Amino acid sequence: MSQFESRDFQCAFVAVSYLVGRRDRELLEPFATTHLEARALHTWLGHPQRERRAEALARELSRLASALEARSIQ
Repeated sequence: MSQFESRDFQCAFVAVSYLVGRRDRELLEPFATTHLEARALHTWLGHPQRERRAEALARELSRLASALEARSIQ
């Protein structure tokens, strides 16, 4: 499996793409197949309530920051 097919990469990609202004289908376009978690994040990022979108984005960005921090410590 390539890194592009991993759940962690796809969720991080969707979150960062959203952060820089991509929306809707643009978030999943690069993937031939997507993980359930990436599709769920995509759905949450399209939620009509801003607070729910912010929670979903913060949760995923926090996971990404933790993963990056863990890599830099090793």
